[in-house]
Amino acid sequence: MSIGNMYEMLSSFKLAKFTAIFEVGDRGLDLPEYKGSTIRGAFGHVFKQVACKCTGEDHDSDCIYAYIFDTKPRQDSQILRNYESVPRPFLFETIYDSRKYFPPGERISFSFTLIGKGLDYLPYFIYSLQEMAKIGLGKSNKPLVLRQIFQVSVQQDLEQLIYDGKEQRIYNRWQPLSGDEIIKNANINLSNKEIWIHFLSPTRIKSKGNYLTTAPNFDDLLKSIIRRFSSIIYFHQGLQLEMDFKDYFAQAAQVRLLKEDSRWIDWERYSNRQHDKIKLGGLVGKALYKGDIESFLPWLIVSEWIHVGKNPVFGLGKIKIVNNY
Repeated sequence: MSIGNMYEMLSSFKLAKFTAIFEVGDRGLDLPEYKGSTIRGAFGHVFKQVACKCTGEDHDSDCIYAYIFDTKPRQDSQILRNYESVPRPFLFETIYDSRKYFPPGERISFSFTLIGKGLDYLPYFIYSLQEMAKIGLGKSNKPLVLRQIFQVSVQQDLEQLIYDGKEQRIYNRWQPLSGDEIIKNANINLSNKEIWIHFLSPTRIKSKGNYLTTAPNFDDLLKSIIRRFSSIIYFHQGLQLEMDFKDYFAQAAQVRLLKEDSRWIDWERYSNRQHDKIKLGGLVGKALYKGDIESFLPWLIVSEWIHVGKNPVFGLGKIKIVNNY
């Protein structure tokens, strides 16, 4: 593989993560146990009203909604030419709270990440979140109030205030993070060549055409991460990752899956486009890997920010690296 090209791509990679904080209205709030689909669906409905001005059945080539929510490969694309869609330039991290009712006045929050060219459309995201809160969430469309939006720092702290709901003011204080910054600020100890990967939200990783229902082998995990990263950076930053994939993945196959504690969980969402319920199960839990992991660590670190596997726009595929002491 081209090590120089790999680090050049990671260094050039741009994203920004934000956390939106809402206050539940006086009617309370009812949400399903897994909230990612509800949030994404409500947000997408509003975003289309805000960002789509198309008059025909097909979206115009410059339609912002189509780019964000219905991203298509360019006609001159050299990769993923046969895909109907490509990874979106955003993802949500859902509300990690299993409760189904939130009382009036309670504060709830979720995060969203914009990637590459998607960063240009932050004002559309802020306005759409405001309107989504007014319309409401859940079956009864119970309203909320958008109080604040913060940029999340490279240390995963709420850092810069970029939207103040009380003042109805947007602050242009934020700066995108590079993949290089994210990797340099990670604190991972590999002294014993072991590492835990926690699958925090349902994770949908395919191997040989089938979804894995237990923790993946390390090479399958790495393939899924690199596949997602390379297509994101190609379609949303115009950069191409050049690697000797065969040799690199052969090295990854030497990293062993020592133990795992994972399970498959099923959940479903209603698709307005297909007018039907769609099952979107995934695996959750943790896995311990051992081997020469250091050269693969940058990919694992970046994947904490961009998620792994299918359907990350619903909050799926969130992972966390944990040292094994």
